[in-house]
Amino acid sequence: MKGAIYDRISVRTYLKRKLIKLEKEMLNDLVDELDQLDGPFGHKLRFFVHHQDGNLDDEAKRIGTYGFIKNAPSFMGAVVKNEFSGIIDFGYIFEHAILLLTKKGYGTCWLAGSFDRHAFDDKISNDEVIPAISPIGIPEDHMSLRERAIRLAIKANRRKSFEEMFYIGDISHPLKEGSHHVLEDALKLVQLAPSASNKQPWRIIIENKNVHFYLERTPNYNATRTFVTQALDIGIAMKHFEVGLTSSNISFTLKRTPYPAPTTFEYITTYQLDIK
Repeated sequence: MKGAIYDRISVRTYLKRKLIKLEKEMLNDLVDELDQLDGPFGHKLRFFVHHQDGNLDDEAKRIGTYGFIKNAPSFMGAVVKNEFSGIIDFGYIFEHAILLLTKKGYGTCWLAGSFDRHAFDDKISNDEVIPAISPIGIPEDHMSLRERAIRLAIKANRRKSFEEMFYIGDISHPLKEGSHHVLEDALKLVQLAPSASNKQPWRIIIENKNVHFYLERTPNYNATRTFVTQALDIGIAMKHFEVGLTSSNISFTLKRTPYPAPTTFEYITTYQLDIK
C-alpha cells in the first residue's frame, strides 16, 4: 500500500477502451471484498460499479462528468449513512479501494463534486448519501491540456509543510520534516493524501505515545452540500497514516480521548501507539 500512495495520481484522461469481461469480474470481486470492511467508526459502505456500455461521451453527460473526465469506461461509487463519522469512514474505505486499484495499474480520481448524484438516486435511501465516485480505466500516456489546467488551478502538486500540519504537544511546537521523528515516514504519507480542492485540512498533535487527529475546517467550504466534504479528507488521511504505521511495524489502538486544541481545530480521534 505504501508504494501505491507514492504512485497514485488523479487521472482525468483515459485510453478510449471499455473494460473486458475479466476486468469487470475482477471489479465485482473487489466490490464484494470492500463491502465487508468496517471503517474506523464502524460504518460499512455499499459499493457499486457502473460500466459505460453506450457512447462514452453520452454516458459522461448523464453522470455529469463530461468535460472533466475523458474516456472513462467505468465508475466506482459507494453508499454510506449520512452522518459525520460515516463520511470519515467513507473516505477511509474508499481510499483503500483507490490504492488497491492503483496497485493493479488502473487510473482513478476522487470526484466529490464533479458528478450528478441524481444519476445514482436508485442506489440510496433517505438517510444515505454517495459522497464520491471515481472513474476506473487505463490512464492515457499524456495529460490533456485541460487536465494540466485543472491540476494547476487546484495546485495539485502543492503540499502543506510538516510545520503547517503536525505538532509536538501543542501548536506552538510544530514538527519539522527531517527531524528523524519515529513517525516521520507515516506523516509523510499523510502529507501525500489527496483532499478536496487540495485543502489538506487534517491536523495532528503528537503527545508522547498518543497521536491526536483534528479537522481544521475551511470556512464556508461547500457549505450547501448535504454532508461535510472535508470529513472525507480526514478519512483518507487516517488511511494513509495507518499504512505508514503498518509499514513501520508500529501497532496501535484507536480511541476517542479528546486532547486540548485551538478553537479552530475539531477533535476527531486518537491513535495510541505501542512504541517504546
